[in-house]
Amino acid sequence: MNPTTGLTSHKRCLLFVVDALAESIVRQWVEDGKLPNISTLMMRGGELQTCLSIFPSITPAATCSIATGLYPKDHGIEGACWHDPATNSTAYFGDDYQLAKQEGIRNYLVDFADRLNYQRLKSPLIYEHLFESGIESACVNYMWFRGPHVHSRTTPLALRLTAGKLVSDIRGPKILKLGDFVHSLPDGTGDPPGMLTGLFSRYGFRDETTAACTLAMAKTGTLPAFTLSYFPLNDDHGHTDGLHEAARICVEKFDEFLGEFVDAVGGWEVVDRDYTIVIVGDHSQVEWADSDPKVVLLDKLLSDFQLADTVAGFQEGDELLICPNMRAASIYMNEFNEATREQVVKQLLEDRNVDQVIYCDEHPNNVKMYTVRTRDRGRLTFTHGRNDSPDLKPVGHDRYGNQWCVFGELSAVDLRFDANNCLADGDYPNALERIAGAFHGSHTPIWVTAKPCAELAIKEASTHAGGSHGSLHRDDSVAALITSSDIDVGTLPAPGHARIIDVMDLCLASLGADRSAECHPMMMAQ
Repeated sequence: MNPTTGLTSHKRCLLFVVDALAESIVRQWVEDGKLPNISTLMMRGGELQTCLSIFPSITPAATCSIATGLYPKDHGIEGACWHDPATNSTAYFGDDYQLAKQEGIRNYLVDFADRLNYQRLKSPLIYEHLFESGIESACVNYMWFRGPHVHSRTTPLALRLTAGKLVSDIRGPKILKLGDFVHSLPDGTGDPPGMLTGLFSRYGFRDETTAACTLAMAKTGTLPAFTLSYFPLNDDHGHTDGLHEAARICVEKFDEFLGEFVDAVGGWEVVDRDYTIVIVGDHSQVEWADSDPKVVLLDKLLSDFQLADTVAGFQEGDELLICPNMRAASIYMNEFNEATREQVVKQLLEDRNVDQVIYCDEHPNNVKMYTVRTRDRGRLTFTHGRNDSPDLKPVGHDRYGNQWCVFGELSAVDLRFDANNCLADGDYPNALERIAGAFHGSHTPIWVTAKPCAELAIKEASTHAGGSHGSLHRDDSVAALITSSDIDVGTLPAPGHARIIDVMDLCLASLGADRSAECHPMMMAQ
């Protein structure tokens, strides 16, 4: 390894995260000849396969799972909006202006810019694992950036005037680009042409800026051993116009970037020799087809209860607090009461556009029992099977090696057992593991999901005309994973059935690294 650059004897690894990159879209576009560079990557031995998101299948939690290789129960990021009972505060990291305004622009900015990485995130990021092995990294416009190196940060003038100035120093990987806030690119790259800046360009958090900075490092030969570059706009366009139109605007443009990258480093032969490429989406999206989405207003559906303000937290007399996550929502009780929970469940299932209601009960010996209730497909309760307990002996397994003990109707999550007693997926792929991975901490919410025709909301939250995501359904959950020929996808826990939590390990392995037991989150010095 070169101690100055952090380069190893392995190829450089590039992880490109394209928000809401759906496997079905990529496969269709490749077949139609619309993605020539991704097609070339595949023809040179690369592979396109499905890649399952987590639950909830929503960007803050899902992108965190890509960067940590963990489910929310371990990394602590429970969605785009969740409540922290310990502090009676709500974390909100979505793009809904009304909810951000309620939180207060200053608090929202600090929460997003600092607390998210340095307080709420509970697990090491890929840059931190690599640093433990002496390998340096770059992060370009990804919301998960914590690392060991100090960088200077500026606060754009418009934000300084409305929300105040952020702390000037933050910690991240060796190379860090965060929109208009942090520009710590290698010497010689300068201000790459093509970057978009300012308020009307999302303060630099755009695909064009990500592409420009990544290409600048490629052209100057200054890419470190690992680079994570994030392309957010496909998800945005999907919400407004649907994923097919988003692909025309954004995925085709990403394919052009990939071609420019190949040219910048010297052609496909050089890529084959010197670079590992991994391209992944964090989730997919339901498209509404020709009809507008049905909107389930949860505050109206639960109006029999005293509802807390989502952002302000529980006040005296409040019974429930609702955190919307597009096609999923988490509902918190101020004080747990089984009768109250049962009433909440029944009222939710009265709406024909509600799909599933999910909750978790803790039992002695650290046993967690998960229950899925539906309107017309029955009720399923399950837990991890335990051979040391006669009551919890596994009755089946899944393709990822989990042993499960189940009671009730598998139809609640569209599962069945095959001839080998392995659970076979239907409309809710890998549902049991994803549900079990969603509950962080001991104070667990009631989760509710919408049917594919619908979105969940409260009166303060906006909805999406083109498409949405967040639930367990396959239309929300099946992202794309594209890997270059040197990635051994046969090492996946279930080859052909990748999960976004597997992506970090593929990247680490390509660099001769792994998850270090000695790696701990590097919190920012106060």
